[in-house]
Amino acid sequence: MSATSKAASVVVLSFMAAVTSMSVSSPAAADEQPTVAFPDTWMIRLGAYVVDGSNTQVSVNSALGGLGTTIDFQRDLGGEDGDTIPRIDAYYRFNERHRIDFTAFSIDRKGERTLSLDITIEDEVFNVNETVFSDVKYEVYRLGYAYSFYHSPKVELSLTAGLNVTSYDLEFRNEAGDKVQTAGVSVPLPVFGLRLGYAITPKWYVRYVSEAFFIELDDALRGALLNYELNTEYKIFDNFALGAGLARVGLDVEVDDDDWRGQVTDSYRGYMLFGTFYF
Repeated sequence: MSATSKAASVVVLSFMAAVTSMSVSSPAAADEQPTVAFPDTWMIRLGAYVVDGSNTQVSVNSALGGLGTTIDFQRDLGGEDGDTIPRIDAYYRFNERHRIDFTAFSIDRKGERTLSLDITIEDEVFNVNETVFSDVKYEVYRLGYAYSFYHSPKVELSLTAGLNVTSYDLEFRNEAGDKVQTAGVSVPLPVFGLRLGYAITPKWYVRYVSEAFFIELDDALRGALLNYELNTEYKIFDNFALGAGLARVGLDVEVDDDDWRGQVTDSYRGYMLFGTFYF
């Protein structure tokens, strides 16, 4: 069992134990709880997103309508399958029912490989035995609204809706520098989902996020997004907590415009370590 799988088991077991305890909490313990769980107006979380597994496939088609090669970034171009990057999450709560959420992070992965087959990227052919350097940069900015349809002293259940702006920048070049191809796209994908927060104690929390969306606009854009997160944290001070969690995001985008004609199928999984400030 991998380290990520073991971590997932620990967090899931903690979550199941927390849910079970909801039915056996004593009245005395309930009296010690605040009016609602997670009463803070502001939350700012600063952390590291450790990506320990990724899978990226890219195709960039010819501007004249020809099909480009489908490239496996790790296998064909020697791309990195992991990275450790900063991540920020925040929310502002108008009241116990309504809040605005924000997330931002950027993953920049590089590759280097002497080709074992010809690769066509747009109108450029990279030949067998050429050394190709590649760069895949993936940025996410997420702004969402959450409505807490159930908010008790221990539990908060929220429906979410928002915009996930995903940006890709690709660069491929040979060692001599006389062959260079770039492509880029910024895709605003609406997302809908469910958030669950559970206060095991007034200081120990568990949270789960699930978001998804699919969009198709004529022949210009087709995209699907899946995002899952599970984390736990413990308040060591009134306004500060330490935590860890698991995150997985999957994206499939097909674009046909002046900047990019092609497709990206991408997935990232890993874990998060973070500190959270509450106000």
